[in-house]
Amino acid sequence: MSAGKLRKYETVIVTRTDAGQEAQKRLYEKIQELVQKAEGHHVRFELWGKRRLAFPIKKALKGIYLYHVFLANETFVRELNRMLRLNTNVLRYMTIVLETDIDPATFEFDKERQFDSLPSDSEDQGDRSRSTTGWDAEFQNRGGEAASGDDDEDDEEGEEGEDGGRRKKGDDDEEV
Repeated sequence: MSAGKLRKYETVIVTRTDAGQEAQKRLYEKIQELVQKAEGHHVRFELWGKRRLAFPIKKALKGIYLYHVFLANETFVRELNRMLRLNTNVLRYMTIVLETDIDPATFEFDKERQFDSLPSDSEDQGDRSRSTTGWDAEFQNRGGEAASGDDDEDDEEGEEGEDGGRRKKGDDDEEV
């Protein structure tokens, strides 16, 4: 396997927001274990954070997006997709081939290497000196007003009148 050419894959995974940090860590470790078994290379991991879904998936309105880049063979991708399909915390996943016939001996790992850190229970207390991206932004708002997650829904108590002002339904409205 190490003498042959590999393919470069990217995988985007959407997980449940209520899965918790420990479940996210187990998923990450399971993916790392699959890469090692397949003699592949985990090139990149980014945590894109919590995002609103375009449509509900399994009754979930939001999901946590994870982005991975691998150098591996086809059998690894089949096993990865099987594992993701069986995981109850995974809402959706997609794997795409970016490049084919990559020689791992000449591949520039340092150029593409980036691994976002996973949160730990001690980090949940909130360290204000660090930037708030990815996992940090997801878990820092638990006690604040934005923690409810419903702050970005539209307010539909009235409609705009002819003069551009807001008015409540029922004010001199006639049903036709």
